[in-house]
Amino acid sequence: MDGGRTSMLTTKGWSLPFLLSMGKRFRPVPRISAFDPALQARLDEYETRGEPLVVDSFQEHGDWPNQMFNVDYFQQHIDQTSIGVRDIHSLADHIVTFDDFIGHYKDCAPFVAPGETKRWYGKDAQCPQEWCQWLHCGVLPSRLTPESPQNLLNCLPEDARVETLMCYLGIGDTFTPAHKDLCASFGQNLMSYTENDGCSFWFMTRSADIGEVTKYFHHLGHELDHELHAVTLEELSEAPFDVYIVQQKLGDLVLVPPRSCHQVVNYGGITLKTSWSRMTLSGLSVALAHELPIYQRACRLETYRIKLVVYHALRHFTDSLTSTNSEDDASKVFALMPLYDHILKLEAPPVHFTSLTLLRAPVSDLTCDFCGADIFQSFFECRGCIVPVSGTSEESGDGLTLCPACYIDGRQCLCPVMRPMQIRDFEGLLHDRRRALEALEKYSHHSSKSPLVMQSEGSLLLDPHQRYSKPVAFFNPGVRSSSTMVEETLKQRADLKYVPCAVPKSQTIPLIAHLV
Repeated sequence: MDGGRTSMLTTKGWSLPFLLSMGKRFRPVPRISAFDPALQARLDEYETRGEPLVVDSFQEHGDWPNQMFNVDYFQQHIDQTSIGVRDIHSLADHIVTFDDFIGHYKDCAPFVAPGETKRWYGKDAQCPQEWCQWLHCGVLPSRLTPESPQNLLNCLPEDARVETLMCYLGIGDTFTPAHKDLCASFGQNLMSYTENDGCSFWFMTRSADIGEVTKYFHHLGHELDHELHAVTLEELSEAPFDVYIVQQKLGDLVLVPPRSCHQVVNYGGITLKTSWSRMTLSGLSVALAHELPIYQRACRLETYRIKLVVYHALRHFTDSLTSTNSEDDASKVFALMPLYDHILKLEAPPVHFTSLTLLRAPVSDLTCDFCGADIFQSFFECRGCIVPVSGTSEESGDGLTLCPACYIDGRQCLCPVMRPMQIRDFEGLLHDRRRALEALEKYSHHSSKSPLVMQSEGSLLLDPHQRYSKPVAFFNPGVRSSSTMVEETLKQRADLKYVPCAVPKSQTIPLIAHLV
């Protein structure tokens, strides 16, 4: 741990007034009651302004499930006997039995004691199915729930769905380092259960301040997207942006705007929180333009499969618009089209390119083995870097997989050539675009709207040189200097067995980046 971290994470004596007095730019997070008639309007404002908000008093609702929201019920109704924990002293992650975890909490003092060497924080635990059902029973605003129609993550087919609903079990002085929620999603966090005055203190920023926040973390010598630094009160008090602070108690629903940097520190007794994410149209746009390029550079797992969400959302709302001809569906298809066009530009093979290999059958999950990006359509593959599993046949897509962005960055293995691959026939992707345009044109005709102006299909099939601002046409041995980084990354991947290729670097030849 860094030397300055102790003062931030020793919560003894903390209170909201005390924390707010510690910095000139510290602000309380605004609150609104769950019973306030102006709640829906306030939620509209929250989603537009990008500032944190707390909706409180849910525990006073007649349908608040006290008999269900507790540790014993949680343990008895999850399909697992172990839980992932992080030791806040070593920052090491472990898997422990749930009984050991609860026993540890009963033995822990509410604050870190001198000489203490172990304090676990239960993270990313499975949410009981009954809790998930309760979230949709009408107590919470429907627009904020995991299964909300506004949550575009739900457009993914079942076999490609991403689970964002998770639970977190903490005790005093456990914490989550400063981080952003994935892919410009909206975060929701409900304090479901507490013991012995347990609560959580949140330190949050506005969406619009992400540039200043990132620069400040670089000034401190840290990368925000690595999620390894717990900022101290002293560091926060000197930050050149507003810091919003809230004391989250039982029944408080903390709403985290996209790209808000936030750090959570638990206080007192046991806390049990239920958390999930939502993805909106604006979030998809921000993710494509800003977050995914950052993840590719910082090698942060994408997880939320943004390009695939755009693809399936466009197909979903095109089908709906074709059936209903509704203005709402038309507006969604119209908003999704530029995002889809952006993706097609990045994924399109060069015109008249013939030596392209397609997977025998589209896969539901394929990621870049260097940066962790979700592979939507195009990738490069080396079949010589993976040891085939005994008794299985080797298929396309089983080798070392790199996304086009990593390939053109020189993040490659030691082989002289990697094969350009695509997951599905690109003509099928263009067909879905044509269907969407036809549905929009039909709506425009029947509703007497102005004619739609969209990019021509030909403009999507650009020369590879025009798709990226980076030089992408040729590589030479000097550009491939990061190949040793690939070796180290692959060695750390538990699901891959890395075999360094026998081709010396001196024998590598210039490569043409066919797909980029």
